[in-house]
Parts: sequence; structure tokens; C-alpha cells
Amino acid sequence: MPYFGKFRVASPYGSRKDPITGQKNTWHGGMDLVGLDSKEVHAPVNGTVLRSRMVTDRTNRTWEWGNYVSVAGDDGYTYYLCHLSERRVNQGERVRAGQIIGIEGSTGRSTGSHLHFEVRNSSGTAVDPSAILGIPNEAGYVHDGGNSVSPWAQEAVNWALAEEILLGDGRGNLMPQKPCTREEMAVFLHRLYKHLRKEG
Repeated sequence: MPYFGKFRVASPYGSRKDPITGQKNTWHGGMDLVGLDSKEVHAPVNGTVLRSRMVTDRTNRTWEWGNYVSVAGDDGYTYYLCHLSERRVNQGERVRAGQIIGIEGSTGRSTGSHLHFEVRNSSGTAVDPSAILGIPNEAGYVHDGGNSVSPWAQEAVNWALAEEILLGDGRGNLMPQKPCTREEMAVFLHRLYKHLRKEG
């Protein structure tokens, strides 16, 4: 998921009325999402940053995206995260699912703070992002962030992701870098406990 917490679908994928011109049946190649708990935008999958830039030249159609990041996912899809107020990654950088890559904003052709989330297949054709996110393609739908990170744990989770102790699966779930059993996790926690007691 591009958000760890709750978010709302502001505009679905497909045909819609243009929010600026009011023209009916205009094509919308992605979903517009609004973060409710946080404005931090996360990499939806493991991959490589193709672009991280702000386009202001209006002869370039991507100026509408404003400040945006595109990620070539290891799953074969390309992900576009647009209208950001801030970018946190650079072109060519490897990113992990769950890593913060930017902050939601209203740059480019936008009527308010949101994230334009677009997904394209290997032939460059836009596909319905709701199928990948596992949510309804309907305006007003609120994803409750059932697997979201509690605010009090966010700093620790970000550290664990940066240190590659935890990985994300692109749907908000976090897991150890390598699969482990309950017993192995118990050993890890016990050793950490003993280490902290010694250091304290």
C-alpha cells in the first residue's frame, strides 16, 4: 500500500468528470488517494526508481503529475506516485516495499492534496490499481489501515525497514526479512532482552 494508515479514494480509475474543466467522460488512468492518518507515501513494492522529478514544462504531458516518482517494480509493473510535495528517493535507487518515498501534495494539475497512484503493465498500458491494492474502485471508499503501523511504533518500524530487518509486501503487511518460526522469533526477542539488560 502507498499509505501505512487510513486513506480515502478521492477519485476512482476510469471514466470520470474532469475535476477542473467539468468535462464528462474524461479518462483517469489511476486512482486519487488521500492519506488520513499520515501524508507519508510509501513504495508499494520492491523495485528501482525510474524517475524522481518535478516537471514544469507544459509541452511535456507529465507536467500534470507535478512532483512525482515512478518505480519499476520487481513484479513487472511500473508504479507512478504523483503530485508529491516532497520526494525522498532518487533516480536509480533501489527501494523496498514500505519505504517512505515522498510526501503527499498538490503539485502539477491538482485541485487539492492527494496522491495520483497509477500502475502500468509491461506494455505500458494503465491497469486498474484497485485490483492490485485489493480495494474497491469507488470514490469515498476508506481503507481502514487494518495492517497499519501505530503512530507510536512508526519510528521503530522505519528503522527496521531501513536496516532491512523488516520487509513490506506492498499491501501494508510487514514481515522479517527472512521467514522464521515462532520459536526463532522467541529466541530473537529473548536475546534482544538479555542484550538490553546487559547494556542498561
